[in-house]
Amino acid sequence: FKDIIVDVRGKGLLVGVKAVIPAGDLSNALRDEKLLTVAAGDNVVRMLPPLIVSEKEIDEAVAKIERACAKLSSNAKRGAA
Repeated sequence: FKDIIVDVRGKGLLVGVKAVIPAGDLSNALRDEKLLTVAAGDNVVRMLPPLIVSEKEIDEAVAKIERACAKLSSNAKRGAA
């Protein structure tokens, strides 16, 4: 989703997602998918999973991120038309 996410960076479980859109918009879309994140600037969303996170939970989080980005991407395309 290059129209939503520019870069993913971090170390270990601390991950920052740099977005094209405002961080609040991405954070709200992720919250709608039941994934809690923290805005860390104008266009960065921070993810801080617990140290005991399982691989299954990570897979679920990735699916939620993909759904949120897909919704944002389709909304942006409709707005541009």
